[in-house]
Amino acid sequence: MSAQPQPKPLDVSRFYTHAEITDILRSYEERYPELASLSSIGQSYEGRDIWVLTITNQDTGGAESKPAMYIDGNIHAGEVTGSNVCLYTVDQLLTRYGNDAVITQLLDNATFYILPRVSPDGSDKYLTTPEMLRSSVRIWPYEDEDDGLVAKDIDGDGHILQMRVKDPNGEWKISEKDPRLMVRRAPDDVSGEFYRLYTEGEIRNPRPGPIKMARSPYGLDQNRNWPANWTPTQRGAGPYPLSEPETSALAAFVEAHPNICIVQNYHTTGGVILRAPCIRSDSQIPQRDLAVYKAMGEIGTELTGYPCSPVYDAFPTTDEQGRRSTAGGFIEWTYEHKGILSFSTELWDIKSRAGIERKPNDPMRGVAEETEADGLAILAWLDKERGGKGFVEWRGFEHPQLGQVEIGGWLVKEVRQNAPSELLLDECQRNAAFSFKQAAMLPRLKIGSVEVEQVAPDLHIVRVGLVNTGYLSTNVSDQALRSNAVKPITVTIEGADVLLGQPKTEVGQIPGRASLAGAGRFAGRVENERMLEYLVRGNGVITVTAHSERAGTDRRSVELDA
Repeated sequence: MSAQPQPKPLDVSRFYTHAEITDILRSYEERYPELASLSSIGQSYEGRDIWVLTITNQDTGGAESKPAMYIDGNIHAGEVTGSNVCLYTVDQLLTRYGNDAVITQLLDNATFYILPRVSPDGSDKYLTTPEMLRSSVRIWPYEDEDDGLVAKDIDGDGHILQMRVKDPNGEWKISEKDPRLMVRRAPDDVSGEFYRLYTEGEIRNPRPGPIKMARSPYGLDQNRNWPANWTPTQRGAGPYPLSEPETSALAAFVEAHPNICIVQNYHTTGGVILRAPCIRSDSQIPQRDLAVYKAMGEIGTELTGYPCSPVYDAFPTTDEQGRRSTAGGFIEWTYEHKGILSFSTELWDIKSRAGIERKPNDPMRGVAEETEADGLAILAWLDKERGGKGFVEWRGFEHPQLGQVEIGGWLVKEVRQNAPSELLLDECQRNAAFSFKQAAMLPRLKIGSVEVEQVAPDLHIVRVGLVNTGYLSTNVSDQALRSNAVKPITVTIEGADVLLGQPKTEVGQIPGRASLAGAGRFAGRVENERMLEYLVRGNGVITVTAHSERAGTDRRSVELDA
């Protein structure tokens, strides 16, 4: 019999369409059936399957009997670097199992749910056309086409760039330090050559007067469609929470998997690890949660080089009512409503690559408008590291409506919104390393001991010792308790009559090592163990089962003396 051909190694230096991702995930399931299981959590607006790969060692217990980490990417259509980090994480978990002690330990004791692409319709459009869009291809909130400048690749080069048009009233001028760069006209600039800057495109129903951008038909933002603090006035929020098939399917998946303890989702760009809370300050969340967030964030910063910041600090208020621009986000829902520790990394930071220092108290640096110095530094980096690739030189073009214009500017998809191909592996490696550290902090409920003391021919005292061997508490967060999002630990005894105690006992929650972090004066205090005592009647084998929704299930059988 001829040997089966080996699948090609994963190439994270390129981006994959939905069909290609489907094939990749299926190949992993076929190659590692004892570790990987592929399932669809639902269909997108255009009917594409939304795939999640469940990864754990089935021989040490089913996926739902272990604490879990959930990882996803690409809820925003164009932020495809996130899909690559997800795929790389899958690859590392599966290919290194059995050879790497850390990975082996993780998959023996924990579960990973990895969903590489939340928004497959939008991402396919982004990858296969010059167009850019936020999330879904569903037309919303307006069905009719808007008049004005419509983004379009009018010169047929495969990119939608910028157009600059000479105009004495324009807000822009050419930098004196580099003719490629357009800079803001200074307040005292009264003479010289000035320009208007527009997105490359054509004007639908042109009319006299200023040119306005036509609104995009793709107004949905699937990361503003979640129930926590959802508001209809939020841009992109959708008609109601979870109105979209993608967000509805993902919410149902999270609800159906109460063992999820940590959420890590990936966006671009800015080079920052964002975390909950989103619309309230750190001072307003449980302080034990804050201590854990900070401890985990410090590890993330060490591994990725990215600062860790609450979303609340990273995004300013955007309207007169003080509403946050991030209301209704996914990690807001997973933390506020579900009590899951939630992170959202903005991958790729071109400014850091170009040597631009991050200003103090400016974690989400991509939000602020770039200065001339920033633009010059980025161009210098492109020239040195990429031979100028990433910026298209301005060139004349006879626009059918505007006459003579120049088209050029940044290749946004290639270097601004996503990491360029040669740097994708580095992004994947650093961020997957953080995910493995996060997963190592999961809670883990174990039956440490079952001791039997015979007090009569058929009477026994049974002492059950429980221990949480993980860093996180079995409830994961205090917010989970506040939100009633997690049930108590239960201990069940089967095989004998329980005379004192209950056959099924609720134990509450057991702290992890995090509960004593920084509490030096309490050194030596044991908080992560519990001892239960029962009086039982019977002989033969009894089975003790300890179950936590988030910290897993453990069983121990012992024999009662006759």
